[in-house]
This record gives sequence, C-alpha cells and structure tokens, in this order.
Amino acid sequence: MKTGFMAALILILPCVTSWAANSMDVSQELDMQYSYVGGARTRGPGLRSNSVDENSADVKYVVCPQLNKDLLLRLGFEWQRFSFGVPDHAAMPDTLQQASAVLGFDYQIADEWLMRMEVEPGLYSDFHDISWRDFNAPLVLGGVYLASADVQWFFGLRADVRTQYPVLPVAGVRWKLSDKWTLNLMLPNPRVEYGVNEKLKLYAGGGVEAGTYAVGENFGSDHGQPKLNGAIVDFLELRFGAGCSWRITPILTIEAEGGIMPYRDFDYFDHHIEFRSHNAPYGQIACHARF
Repeated sequence: MKTGFMAALILILPCVTSWAANSMDVSQELDMQYSYVGGARTRGPGLRSNSVDENSADVKYVVCPQLNKDLLLRLGFEWQRFSFGVPDHAAMPDTLQQASAVLGFDYQIADEWLMRMEVEPGLYSDFHDISWRDFNAPLVLGGVYLASADVQWFFGLRADVRTQYPVLPVAGVRWKLSDKWTLNLMLPNPRVEYGVNEKLKLYAGGGVEAGTYAVGENFGSDHGQPKLNGAIVDFLELRFGAGCSWRITPILTIEAEGGIMPYRDFDYFDHHIEFRSHNAPYGQIACHARF
C-alpha cells in the first residue's frame, strides 16, 4: 500500500470532470510507481552482513462518483509488490504483496473541514499459499482543516488489527510559504517543494513504505525457523532523497527521484525476530493522473 501503508495523511483532491453517460460528476485517480533499492547491509538471525536489494511496484486506480455537493464515493483497487534479493537460508520473505479493493468516501463537513474514510480489503502476504489468513482490511480515517488558501492542516489515523500497533494517529500540514516554496509535511512523503515554473517542481524530503503481511504456512520450516510458519511480519522502510515533478499535461504528472534508504525492518513481533537493513541508494519513478 503506497502505497501501502502505515500512516496515510489524506489530501482531498478537487478535480471533478463530467461523465458523459449520465449527469453524475466523476473524477478518476491513477497512481503508478516503481523503485529500486541497491544492496543494503542486512543483519538478523543467521545473517551477519549480507547484501539485500529490492524492487517494488505500486498501481492504484480510484473512480470517484460525486453523489451530491458534499459527498464523493471512492471505489477502486490497489496492487503493490516488494521483491527482495534475500539469501536462500535467511528467514526473510523474498516477496511481499498487496492486492486489494479500495472502498471509501470524501465528505465536506463544513466550508473549512473535509474528511475521508477509506478501507482496503484484500490479500496481504507473500502469495505463496494463499488462504483466508492472507486477508486483511486496514482502515484510514483522515480530516483536513482549510485554515486559509495557503495553509491546510491534516489529521488522521490508521487502524490495522494485525499489526504490532493497531491504531496509529498522524498529523501534518501543507503550507505555501511563497509563490515558489511550499512546505508539504504529510506522510508518507513529507517534503519541501520549489516551483521552478508552472510545470516543473523540485523537491527534497523523506518517504515511508510500510505494511503488515502473512507469510506462508511452511515458510518457517523451509527456512529453519518452524515457529515462523504462517507468521505475521511488519515491514517498514525509510527513505531520504530529492527529485523533480513535471506536469506534462493538466491531467498527467511524472516524477523521478533518488537518494538513500537508511533503514529497513522486517519484524516478526509475535516471535521477537527481526531483520534490519541499512544504508543503500535508491531510485524511483512515478506517474500520477487526475481526470
């Protein structure tokens, strides 16, 4: 879950277009992302300092029919995959995946207040032997306070009964400091932005990738740790980097960035087993469409 994901602060986008088939207004969102993290020094049970690299991809599509002037539904899907180059003997998953629906709504409570509720029921696992254990439905609840045209405050929480921390509150702000500079402190990608012109933007900041997954029924036995059969693992990765955002057309934006991944963690919290990775370069490209 870009997407997949630990604490998600919600920016409610105002793009609304007309659906020719009927009188209902509909907006659509499409987000695609690919990233590569180079070999990172990784330690854990049975590992001293092995190098583990990572490929990840994320696709999310949401269609938003507007039921009335205050209420917008959100219906869609998300697929996300992490692939890791792990040694055969290490009790680390070589793949973590999410395939889920997106169900939610945006609601304008008052002129200054907007809210969003979104649940993503689906499969969250290594996809080796899929069963009911792989099902999960994390919930995100967020609110936006429009203090002014330049300042918006964000509040929210993420609820997931399977993770080590079932409820995680978050907060952030988007503050347009000037015509060129914007402070965009919202998870999962807090950053400082500089607008070169109407189409090109430079930025620097951080990123968070996270999720909770089930591993296979025989995963532990296959890796010399039988107690990890069917275990739940919390995944967390932090990134710091810089990049550029190019608005090619009014509906399409592409981004490219690079930097360092200082910390990655696989935490089988029920069994007190962790694998941690440190300090590797990463590169990322993304595409965002709003129409």
